[in-house]
Amino acid sequence: MNLLFQVQTIIRHAAKRQRTAIARFCLLSIFITPVLSFASSSGLPQLGDSTSGIISPEKEKALGKAWLRQLRGQAPTISDPLLYSYTEHLLYLLASNSELIEPQIKLVIINSSQINAFAVPGGVIGINAGLLLHAQTEDELAAVMAHEIAHLSQRHFARGLDFSQKSNWTNLAALLASVAILATSGGDAGIAALAATQASAIDNQLRFSRHNEREADRIGVQTLIRAGLSPHAMPDFFEKLLRSARYSGEQPPAFLLSHPVTQERITDSRNRVQHLPQQNSSQNLTFYLMKMRTSVEYSRDKAASIKELEANLIQQSTSNSEVTRYGLANTLQESGSFNKALAHINILLKKRPENLVYLTTKAEILNDAGRYKEAQAASESALKITPNNFPLSIALAESLIRSNLPIEAIKILKGQLASKPNTPFLWYKLSEAYGKQKNIAGVHQSRAEYLFLVGRTDKSLEQLRYAIAASIGNFNLQSKLKKRVEQIKASRKDLEL
Repeated sequence: MNLLFQVQTIIRHAAKRQRTAIARFCLLSIFITPVLSFASSSGLPQLGDSTSGIISPEKEKALGKAWLRQLRGQAPTISDPLLYSYTEHLLYLLASNSELIEPQIKLVIINSSQINAFAVPGGVIGINAGLLLHAQTEDELAAVMAHEIAHLSQRHFARGLDFSQKSNWTNLAALLASVAILATSGGDAGIAALAATQASAIDNQLRFSRHNEREADRIGVQTLIRAGLSPHAMPDFFEKLLRSARYSGEQPPAFLLSHPVTQERITDSRNRVQHLPQQNSSQNLTFYLMKMRTSVEYSRDKAASIKELEANLIQQSTSNSEVTRYGLANTLQESGSFNKALAHINILLKKRPENLVYLTTKAEILNDAGRYKEAQAASESALKITPNNFPLSIALAESLIRSNLPIEAIKILKGQLASKPNTPFLWYKLSEAYGKQKNIAGVHQSRAEYLFLVGRTDKSLEQLRYAIAASIGNFNLQSKLKKRVEQIKASRKDLEL
């Protein structure tokens, strides 16, 4: 029996609530491209011509970072270390098999059960948690991500710029902010803002987008093949989205959703892969565990979910019960039944003693239960298997902070920040650790970095001023903090072309 069956019970509750949302967001991507007229009467500029040189890759990166900060300030994001680590790993697998020259991508996961994904110039990929809920295989999830990576590798943002219109777009803040709202919520505010910003040039944008989408589909398929995943997943998932839209009786507003899933697009995609051999879908256990973990997060009635999962666990054979048991452990944890949750995790660990998802989840349950010393021991033991693992390191840092051992926690968090300096969650936890240490300057400095990364620049500068005041007598630290103030002030220009 396919592992997907094990996830169906808990997803069904969330899926019923989301059919309307699926229809509104049946597009796979909202790629952030400025709505400008074409550089030539022939239409699409070619890579390498003067148009693609209007904005440099370095400027694209600055735009992407600035937009990501704005997005974090406007949309709820997910910082779950396990979910983030899994998604990031899949993204890097695809990026390393793509046409990206520098496959360094920044990931953001939006806390929304609606289906959506988007790419932003400068190497930013965003997905809604709803994409993981509704993708039935890892290949389908990868297909959407490969499509978005193709938008980046082909520099569709730069290719959409018209030099003659550049002076009209000296600041993209309004456009990016409105698309951020639309990409994450689909609310009337985003629609109104986007319409006001783009209405005058929407016809050109739609024509340009269709070409971009076909190109991204084609190159995305090649990425899937190189990554060892099924290219057939792309048209399969497109078709499921279109069926969902038809079932709900709604159609997406094509004038706003610049990349709609149409029957023509599905046919083109299927024709592109029909000559390729069929591949079995990936049966990566971690995908199904993360799918279940996400489903538990969006389940409103935990008591009903527990009963249903327990019933399914009794009915299923041993070989098919693993994901269901993990979902039950997660749901019991969310409900505060920590001993029962641990019992189920221990059963799973008996079968797979080195499974990092199970090991991390056990440490998280112990932390939630207030058994910090046990959580610390479990995390430290697991880290011997995989040193510096991100989710396990966070679980260990959490137990150390709660055990009032901030020095060790600070060391771990700084170690993670060395490779993930733009992760707001890490700076937030570091400020907690500094608070336990009563390091006032450290608290304000860490808060400043967190606030900067979530788009609250003024508050970030305020925290830096507090840090400077708290570090009187420490010349080196004060110099570093003052330099950071100037850097953050200068970043306000990142959204200007």
